[in-house]
Amino acid sequence: MKRNIITSFSLPEAESMLWRAKKREILRFAERYLRIQMRMQMRREVTRTYNRRPGKKFVITATRLTAAEYDTFHYIAAVIRVSVSSLIYGLIQLWKKPSRRVIRRFFETNYCAFTSKWDAEAGSAEENIIFWPVDTKSSHSPPPWVALS
Repeated sequence: MKRNIITSFSLPEAESMLWRAKKREILRFAERYLRIQMRMQMRREVTRTYNRRPGKKFVITATRLTAAEYDTFHYIAAVIRVSVSSLIYGLIQLWKKPSRRVIRRFFETNYCAFTSKWDAEAGSAEENIIFWPVDTKSSHSPPPWVALS
């Protein structure tokens, strides 16, 4: 059973309507978009950036994501210090390019987290995201080393 998480994003009004209508189709491009974002350096000692755009009306858009989708977006957003809303907005912008929609998927993801110590004395946790190639010729399952969580 996949657990769904209800969350919300701040999106421009037009993108909010598009997200509501095409969410599953847009999310199929998440691996590609997140890999593009991970080409950037990790950002530290800076504040988080948001998806503010002058002249656009933003609305709060409630949505359901699987726990894996939710954790993956939050992990990458935290590392590169952007809001999850910014990631979703960028993902929608990528999806809106017709030339990008004809490219098939090449990767799957696996987010995992490990906690070695988490109490009042100290906190030690590790998060990872792994991308593995999709075998388009067969029904592919991830290699055994990927199923870490």
